[in-house]
Amino acid sequence: MHHTHPWQQQKWQYLVKRRNASQLPHAILIKGREGLGKSYFAQSLAELLLCQKSLEKMEACGVCDACQLLQANNHPDLIIIRPEEQGKAIKIDQIRELIIDLNNTSHQGGFKIVIIESADMLNVAAANSLLKTLEEPDPHTVIILITAHPMGLPATIRSRCQTLSIDVPEYIIAEKWLKQQIPEGNIKLLLALAENAPLKALDLAKEEDLNKRLEFFSHLDALQQGKINSVQMAAKCLNLGLENLLITFMYLANDLIKIKFAAIETIVNQDQLEMLSNFAGKTSISRLFAYKDKLIA
Repeated sequence: MHHTHPWQQQKWQYLVKRRNASQLPHAILIKGREGLGKSYFAQSLAELLLCQKSLEKMEACGVCDACQLLQANNHPDLIIIRPEEQGKAIKIDQIRELIIDLNNTSHQGGFKIVIIESADMLNVAAANSLLKTLEEPDPHTVIILITAHPMGLPATIRSRCQTLSIDVPEYIIAEKWLKQQIPEGNIKLLLALAENAPLKALDLAKEEDLNKRLEFFSHLDALQQGKINSVQMAAKCLNLGLENLLITFMYLANDLIKIKFAAIETIVNQDQLEMLSNFAGKTSISRLFAYKDKLIA
């Protein structure tokens, strides 16, 4: 079964209270940055609503027939929709199939729950089709939309959902949770790289990702010592992957600018401070800002 995370408890208690008062919204838009556990939260809510023994409880029991089906990913009243291919749109055919399913009564005699992941990826036709369902809610259906980019959804859909924001936790809460997952990890560095998003930090803790990061800084050190040139540096960085490389370069630019302004305690790459300080001393602040502008563009 899924469980909510410590930084989600206030929002969770609010929804449980609404459920207990039979005032649960028919459509909920869960928004928040990547790495905050939005999908876990949505799954936990689905399990709570479908559980046969959860009345007045804070979470699903984990043992009833419904919970057993959920754990087997085989509950007929839980429908999960996501892009069929990563980065692609959610198509109208997927929503049409959903509507047909929702027109049937629930198999277990309770709620029907729909989770739409990456809801901002609904194409125009799919969004319009979903809108009709949101405008005529069934009292036994709850539709949960998840997105890191809520403005990518049409205003008409957003207005028909109750928005629930999963916020970045305070550092002390994120630190405590992450230490429980990886007791030997460099918690401060991981949370800095993940901008305090705990699940993103946990992903970054994978040895391969950290090794690639150290490899990048090794090449950067060689560059600033004149051991390699910029063309060689670019060639060596190709295996980092474009997305990771852009993020790494953005952090690098920000750190160098912060060093220039003597804000050393705020830099992300604290473990590379000496090398970055040397690098910052060899370039101008105007050049760094120009470099950052090119990255953003």
